Amino acid sequence: MKKFFIVAIAALMATASVKAQHEEGDKTIQPRVGISISSLSNMDDAKSKVNVAYGVEGEYFITDEISVAGGLLFTDEGAKLDDNSTLKLYYTALPVTLNYYVLPGLALKAGVQPAYRLNAKMEVDGVKADLDRFFALYYGEEVKMNKFDLSFPVGLSYEYSGVTLDARYNFGVTKLFSGIDETVTNKMLVVTLGYKF
Repeated sequence: MKKFFIVAIAALMATASVKAQHEEGDKTIQPRVGISISSLSNMDDAKSKVNVAYGVEGEYFITDEISVAGGLLFTDEGAKLDDNSTLKLYYTALPVTLNYYVLPGLALKAGVQPAYRLNAKMEVDGVKADLDRFFALYYGEEVKMNKFDLSFPVGLSYEYSGVTLDARYNFGVTKLFSGIDETVTNKMLVVTLGYKF
């Protein structure tokens, strides 16, 4: 019985290796959708909120173990500030990662993700207010929310038969607000499911 299980596991691993193996020069495109869990650094009252993330990514294999990927990702970031109010920050991002396949189908990845903020809203008891207008009205040019955001994603992915589960943690380095002393940055975990064509 033990021999049967060992043979079955070996056959399954061999099948997974064949299905997820790429060669030098391979190119893939991958639509992906999933969730993000975002919050803000240096804000004691900020709590994580769950959001939707979606986009598309292209990947080019430099060797059979190393690839570079670039994509377009739409995210809803921000944080819950209390039970009744939520900060919603909508970004379009261009993640670029270097991927190292430690096993067939299993990749470690690290890179850079520049992003542009499309919108910023504060929702209080179901009512939304535009934050750019609020800051312009009450602070003028003294305090602003930055439109550009830079983060460094690190993570891993696993591919089987073209289906890819990807998890990345983004370390934000750009100040969310200019004109204040505290450095508040975005931080986010993104988990997506995609399919490589």
